[in-house]
Amino acid sequence: MEETMKRYAFAAAAAVFVWATALAPGARAEETALKSLRAFYFGNSLTGCTNPQWHADLGASAGKQWTCEAMLGAGWPLWSHRRELNMDGFNISTGPRGDLTIDPEFVESASFKARQFYRGSPWDAIVMQPFSSSLERTVTEMWGTKFDRPTDVGDVAAASDLIALYLKTNPKGRACVYADWPPMPAGKIPPEDERPEWARVEGVRIAAAEFPRRDEFDYEQEWLGKKFSQDNPDRPWLDDGRCRDYHYQLFEALKAKFPELWQQGRLRMIPTGDVFMALDRKMQAGQVSGVATIKDYYTDVQHIRAGLPRYTAAASFFAVLFEEHPKALDWQIYNDESKYGEDPHHDKYPFVAITPERVQVVNDTIWEVVAGHPYTRIGRAD
Repeated sequence: MEETMKRYAFAAAAAVFVWATALAPGARAEETALKSLRAFYFGNSLTGCTNPQWHADLGASAGKQWTCEAMLGAGWPLWSHRRELNMDGFNISTGPRGDLTIDPEFVESASFKARQFYRGSPWDAIVMQPFSSSLERTVTEMWGTKFDRPTDVGDVAAASDLIALYLKTNPKGRACVYADWPPMPAGKIPPEDERPEWARVEGVRIAAAEFPRRDEFDYEQEWLGKKFSQDNPDRPWLDDGRCRDYHYQLFEALKAKFPELWQQGRLRMIPTGDVFMALDRKMQAGQVSGVATIKDYYTDVQHIRAGLPRYTAAASFFAVLFEEHPKALDWQIYNDESKYGEDPHHDKYPFVAITPERVQVVNDTIWEVVAGHPYTRIGRAD
């Protein structure tokens, strides 16, 4: 009997040890860590500023299988992506109970990238970059595109339609809103003899947007100080929705439209604009060696430079999609200047080098923002 009791006691102790170990934060994180992810991005050049073609290698450097496809069009809003998917009254029909039906014939007539979206399912997540000009706007024509009926080209309707279509074939997937950063004000094209060296290269694009008024730009004021409204329905760009208030209003609208998606933690934000603001504060406090302000991240009025800026945006994607601190990423992937190629449109130079000291601040800042953000659904801060 005594021997039997000893065996029971030992077994009970072992069980407690296993249970406690399983509940330990480190063990739990290891067990639940996401190892692979397939994502599809809807965006324009600001999504391109993350260099999606390198995401697979970036993920692999941290032991992840990160597969992504990106449908990017120059200056494309979300309604353009909806149209590319043939959703404007063509391949999506509403059944008697509101079900979505995908017509295979129209899938085949969609653009190449759109067909990749349809054929590549299942996708674990989609990432949508809003154009940030209108939350709601119903028109019959937009930018030379004529619709066969009044169509809402606002970001709420376009994002909602993309999510609904996505969930039709990926019912357990996640939908992410990519909140980018505010633009700088455009300046004037300087006389030819006063132009910087990059502007004297044959074939480079020369426009007012290439010469931002950096001295007049206050990132935090532009990001936090503006409140979006639609008082100029015929010229919505005057309201400049590239502010935090716009992205938050959009996200709240999506929460209301997809309450279960939100409650289940499958509706999230990639808060790059908030990451940039947190970094700007640290830069101005002298905590990022050699980078004085987030303005040093910009090349023109809105695109960000190769090197550290683009790594920051890509690592923000990683942190939200994989729910992990980006410290394991091989930042050298983004530190090879030769990989970026030519820059005929002045979208990515001058290069901002990544150093171990700089990247540690960037990685920690990303996780501080992401882990404590109200819209990421990532509750842990380890």
